[in-house]
Amino acid sequence: MKSTVSRVALLFAAVAATVLGSIPAASAAPTPDQPTAVQAAPAPDGVRFVPGKGQAVPPKITGWDVPTARQYYLTASCNQWAGEIRQGATAWNQLSEGGGTPVSCQTTYITDCGATGAIIGCNYNAGDRITLVPTATGQVALLAAHEFGHDWYGHSGDGCASWASPADVMRTTICG
Repeated sequence: MKSTVSRVALLFAAVAATVLGSIPAASAAPTPDQPTAVQAAPAPDGVRFVPGKGQAVPPKITGWDVPTARQYYLTASCNQWAGEIRQGATAWNQLSEGGGTPVSCQTTYITDCGATGAIIGCNYNAGDRITLVPTATGQVALLAAHEFGHDWYGHSGDGCASWASPADVMRTTICG
């Protein structure tokens, strides 16, 4: 029994170290008049979708701190993916459901986000509204966390987004 408890404690410590990570460094906030896009196809400054490279969502212990509190609400178009979107929202402390930014979902690429390519997520003007294309990725929670993150942060760098840290959530590629 003692070795089982030790293994659980060790696993918990490893998950905590991985999940809690650090606050994004060198990630610029999106400009207020520019929407921020997540893309399904390669583009110079958008997020790309790479099929088959997704990562499972780790159990979240707590969210990451953000500069200001924000709220969101899901429109009826997101009912099918509500649980996954809410899971993505838990990545950020002080982000709560119940007003504020409307989050809508659609099954076709986004065409009004200010970028070219197959856009699968957009945060308009750092929190005016968010649109997601959940059918375009197996990582709906990560896509949602990424778009919610644009309320405060810009893209942190190239590469696959992951749950390792806030900076990793804000990477330019949704893989999976």
